[in-house]
Amino acid sequence: MSLPRVVLAGFYPPPFAGEPIHVKQLAAFLRARGLPVDVLNLNRHAPASHEYLSAPTPWALMRLLFTLPDRASILHLHTNGHSWKSWLMIATAAMTARLKGARAILTIHSGLFPGYVSTLGRFRRAVARRILRPFARVIAVNREIGQAMERLGIARQDLAVIPAFLGVPQSAELTADDRTVIGGFRPLLVAVGGGDRDPELGLPTVVNALGELVRRFPGLGAVFVGWQVGAKTQPLIEARGLTAHAVCLGEVSHERCLSLLREADVVVRSTFADGDAITVREALDLGVPVVASDTAFRPAGVVLFRKGDVPDLLEKVTQVLSAPGARPERTAPTVQPAQDLWRIYADLMAGPSTPMTCSSRPSRDGRAPVIRP
Repeated sequence: MSLPRVVLAGFYPPPFAGEPIHVKQLAAFLRARGLPVDVLNLNRHAPASHEYLSAPTPWALMRLLFTLPDRASILHLHTNGHSWKSWLMIATAAMTARLKGARAILTIHSGLFPGYVSTLGRFRRAVARRILRPFARVIAVNREIGQAMERLGIARQDLAVIPAFLGVPQSAELTADDRTVIGGFRPLLVAVGGGDRDPELGLPTVVNALGELVRRFPGLGAVFVGWQVGAKTQPLIEARGLTAHAVCLGEVSHERCLSLLREADVVVRSTFADGDAITVREALDLGVPVVASDTAFRPAGVVLFRKGDVPDLLEKVTQVLSAPGARPERTAPTVQPAQDLWRIYADLMAGPSTPMTCSSRPSRDGRAPVIRP
């Protein structure tokens, strides 16, 4: 039996953010298991590359999303789900599944999705349910997104909660230049920005805590990284007189980011909303303590602080850095999300595609099924 071709549609690096990294790693994961994979990069500004197909306009992307899969294909769309542009892509993928018979999977990545769903009235919820019906499976990257999908009326048997995390690849050593940049920083704090609408939202919380952290730990230094990070953060560092203790690198490659995470004494994620922050899971997998804002979702093992609360962040970072043996031993690599994803693909390959069951009413308890939180 020939294996089906997979069409992965979503953002692809660059930028080096959570969804693009997951799409790239998923493509490699599926190819390693013998499946042919075509990647459709939904970033209209993506540079030309042999690694993916792309197009410069939304309508051209929608055309590719419809024409690339055939009846023997598995179409897997990755998107945020919190804007009308995202729903245009969802509707196009659904039409591809309905009219061409492709087996379709949808993964929703954004922590803003539950709030978006809460703004939908009865009519728009009914439209959303109809759009989602042709998908064989919907994947949410955290439990809150799954609960929001269930409130739309998606049946539990068609819904899975799987973190967008396929493990940490072998990370490169720090370059000589990076060792020079952070050579005098100990302890080293790595702050990672992120989010779909304002990747720097939350980083001022870290900058505002940095002065007191340096007073408590005189050798401390901070490195700020992330897609679109720098325009707001660098001026704030300069205005606080912290240039000797903070470096803003902005967007870096995934490999470079991993080398910085591995070197850190603490990683800080101060976003106001998150789906499933890959850098948080990567740091935990590398055995690095993580202090993160109390968004709707964080994985086990993270030290939480109240988002936007400078004193609370200060105390939590101080606790982590003051604890004896603050850097834990690296645990066994996380493999469950990859196994859960492969089970979904195996199920689709084993039999014909079955459209989802969508209820006209949400469940009473609002719970979503969890494969592995």
